[in-house]
Amino acid sequence: MASRRDGARGDDACATCGRGPSKYTCPGCARRSCGLECVRRHKTTHACDGKRNRAAFVDIREFGDADVVRDYRFLEEVGAEGERAKRWRPTFGDEDVGGDANRKGGRGGGGRGRGRGNGAMSQAQRAMDALKAKCAERGVEVRFMANGMARRRSNTTTHHRKRDELSWRLEWVFHINSERIVRIDEKVEESSALRDAYAAHVKEMTLAVENKASMAPFKLAERDGDVRFDVVMEKFDTPANAKVWIPIDLRDTIASALRGKTVLEFPTFHVVPRTSAEKDGEVVASKQ
Repeated sequence: MASRRDGARGDDACATCGRGPSKYTCPGCARRSCGLECVRRHKTTHACDGKRNRAAFVDIREFGDADVVRDYRFLEEVGAEGERAKRWRPTFGDEDVGGDANRKGGRGGGGRGRGRGNGAMSQAQRAMDALKAKCAERGVEVRFMANGMARRRSNTTTHHRKRDELSWRLEWVFHINSERIVRIDEKVEESSALRDAYAAHVKEMTLAVENKASMAPFKLAERDGDVRFDVVMEKFDTPANAKVWIPIDLRDTIASALRGKTVLEFPTFHVVPRTSAEKDGEVVASKQ
């Protein structure tokens, strides 16, 4: 008679190799395995992820206390996720495009009333479409990310309807040695000069760092020939291994600098020392 050493038989046998005694049961497909190697092999062979199907049918005759607890926790997680989705609302500002449509009641609002569900989301979509149209009027293509994405949630760009003026969220990325220091302007009017916003960041950063010399290449100069840095924006729809950068003139207003550009939610300006503006196959394009 064969010993267990030579192989297992019947229900105790490993479903993958058929030799060793089974020790583990897969929560996903219920196949039994004798060891780690067979567990991995069965996942590959049967395209199994090893996770229990939490919504699978369980016969009432096999339903036990553990199943009740698992189902209860599953329903709790579903409920919590639904509450989080209800609480999240994109913000556009009280006087801006999108206004307070997601905070007031009524048919299109996010408060009490019939508009709490799909109406609030459609109102938010209309606000995004209106903001996109106002940017397009100024020659700026704005691409919005999916709801819930970090960059989507952090976008504070607004359009003031009475003044017909955009206020942009600006992101500055300073490339200092091997570091990338990110600075944010929550709202800057489109008529403002980029130079003013840039100078404020350089001043704050210079006061904050111990090594003042590291900020020297980023200081503004009276003459163009004395400037030791470049401000560029990434051009979209170019290969990842051959990025193209568009030079930006800080003397322009925000509206002028962004005209003809494409931005993802809001503009990101990269500030790099002159020696780093063109490297690793990255090409600086002519100004658009």
